[in-house]
Amino acid sequence: MGARHAQGLLLLFLLRASSTRTLAQHLYCHKGISMSLEEDPRAFNWTTERVETCDNGALCQESLMMVKSGAKMALLATKGCNPEGIPAITLVQHSPPPGIMVVSYSSYCEHSFCNNRKNIPEIWNPEISEQAPNMSTTFHCPTCLALGACSSAPSLPCPIDTTRCYQGKLQVAGGDVDSTLEVKGCTSLPRCGLMSGIFTIGPMWVKEMCPYQSLIQSRKVGNGATTWLPISIGRFGLLLLLLL
Repeated sequence: MGARHAQGLLLLFLLRASSTRTLAQHLYCHKGISMSLEEDPRAFNWTTERVETCDNGALCQESLMMVKSGAKMALLATKGCNPEGIPAITLVQHSPPPGIMVVSYSSYCEHSFCNNRKNIPEIWNPEISEQAPNMSTTFHCPTCLALGACSSAPSLPCPIDTTRCYQGKLQVAGGDVDSTLEVKGCTSLPRCGLMSGIFTIGPMWVKEMCPYQSLIQSRKVGNGATTWLPISIGRFGLLLLLLL
């Protein structure tokens, strides 16, 4: 009797395991990519009509990289299945204001169509991004943001407390995204420091390249001498990891 009972429990366990594997194979996720330049990030629409069926063990993911320089913001986004990762939400402010700002967001979830975010107001803090900084009357930098290469980079006034002119490119690959973003503008971060050492955003990998030396701001002091402002190492403005 004991042997038959044990065999029955084993059969029940195997049936449940098989059922779990079958359910896991039928995880459906929204799928798509978006690459755009916006002057108002609230106009960004992060929806897609495509659907992807995930393999066993995969999760749904949606990941977004936001870069702001001057009046424009670049948004590179991806949704779909991903075989790696754990259910979690990660929000990182790589480069805080003033000057060039970089924020990334990624979410991994385990329920069908859970990667359904449509816009970004909770991700991009409007109180920070829309606050008009005090601008310098003497320090200017070439400023542009473009998918590919900048066609022009006008010299624009920099926010007070920025110390460098940044010129570089961000190569983004993964999650069906393959693009290069050219960035020029004002910053206080060291050369090639926009990503603050974090180069993965969900399935996307970011390679930062700075072929030009950044310019250090100089200011005139009262006696007419020139003083070079010290360069401070940027720290993460925000790193949030929530396990679902």
